[in-house]
Amino acid sequence: MKNSTARTDVVLAGLALVDVIGRPVDIHHPPRRGGLQVMESMTLTTGGNVANCGIDLAKLGFRVGAISRIGDDPLGDFVLRHLAKYRVQTSGVTIDRKAQTSATFVAVEKGGERTFFHTRGCLRSFRVADIMKHLPLIARTKIFALGYLGLLPECEPHLPRLFAAVKLRTGAATLLDTGGNPRKNPGLLKRILPYVDYFIPSREEAAILTGASSPAGMVQTFRAWGARGVVGIKLGSDGCYITDGDRAATLPAVKVRRVVDATGAGDAFVAGFLAATLRGFAPLDAARRANAIAASCVTAVGASTAIKPFDDYR
Repeated sequence: MKNSTARTDVVLAGLALVDVIGRPVDIHHPPRRGGLQVMESMTLTTGGNVANCGIDLAKLGFRVGAISRIGDDPLGDFVLRHLAKYRVQTSGVTIDRKAQTSATFVAVEKGGERTFFHTRGCLRSFRVADIMKHLPLIARTKIFALGYLGLLPECEPHLPRLFAAVKLRTGAATLLDTGGNPRKNPGLLKRILPYVDYFIPSREEAAILTGASSPAGMVQTFRAWGARGVVGIKLGSDGCYITDGDRAATLPAVKVRRVVDATGAGDAFVAGFLAATLRGFAPLDAARRANAIAASCVTAVGASTAIKPFDDYR
């Protein structure tokens, strides 16, 4: 879907890539050198916040735009076809003819935990300028979401300028997501967070960023650094901690019978939170819906396979 004039509910910027998911993989006992380990399945799918959250939101019933960079190769063609299947608008996706599409091999253990092997490919060349040139696209959306802080090092010094421009020139609400191993950089976050409406990193990432050990302490640090909107911590199987400035709560995870693959659970939480917010839910109620959507994500192989329409999560 290449219509750059269409209005959207969410524009996602950052990582769009290919995931090859193998399960189950016993990473603690690999085959001997030159040997073979048999797996139950190997799945080719898309990954990264742009594809994961984008397809999740589309399946939940929302209009989505994408801003990213892919290679001029079969993997890039696969990403575009997969996004088009779910009617994600791709006018903001740049085709890089000098480097391959970013890709990850995801080794899924028997219990669902993942280990990642990643090549950045053309995302090494992804810059804030790739996003800034699409400000007209962002001006026609309700929420702009970027990911991931920690996996876009070339962009990080310029993120304050980007978020200020989005906030002041487009009117879109903003979300910043984290991933990988973000560096502790209070100076950078102090310049970004005043322009961010929703900031909900994972517990592990928030611990690196703040040095705090408790979710409340992490959020308190982010508030001290200028975060003014909804701030929370994704707690994995423990749910989430959310505060809107007036109220704060730890909301338990929704239990599932069997965890098949935890790939994309954090992205599903973000998609669920944004979907519920767009439907008018208050932050704590939106986080409850997000917990339910993240729980459904882990019941099937792939980041978006098990996601259902929003009203199915009542």
